[in-house]
Amino acid sequence: MKGQLRHDSAWLEAFFQRADELFVSFSGGEFPYVLPLNFVWLDGCIYLHCGFTGRKIDLLRQDGRVGFAAALDVTIVREKSTTWYKSISGCGRIRIVSEPEEKRRALDALSLRYAARCPRPAPDAMLQRVNVLRIDVEELCGKERRPD
Repeated sequence: MKGQLRHDSAWLEAFFQRADELFVSFSGGEFPYVLPLNFVWLDGCIYLHCGFTGRKIDLLRQDGRVGFAAALDVTIVREKSTTWYKSISGCGRIRIVSEPEEKRRALDALSLRYAARCPRPAPDAMLQRVNVLRIDVEELCGKERRPD
């Protein structure tokens, strides 16, 4: 059985709820720069938190195009020379979130998702200390391969 492509929103939503990290590939340098990041899927966008400086911030200012991927339930089946999995991949444009209420909403969603012991709603002081990025998804596809 070949992997089955998944585009249905319920499958994608369930995947995003279970995935712990999202690998994001930043453009703009000589080579792509890939990082595993905590994330939350919210209203069809992907939100991330990070610092205000660093290589990914420098790269997104040069070129806001990113690719991303994640995988779940990966099982290598050696006796059948195959792998069972669920995965997503996509691309979009990333930007720094500057609007305070959008930023607060994203931080609150991230806090809930990872069971962080942060105050909610996120206080104004936290909005000043944490950078929030949003990926506006342009392409998204899921794929899974399960036992026959």
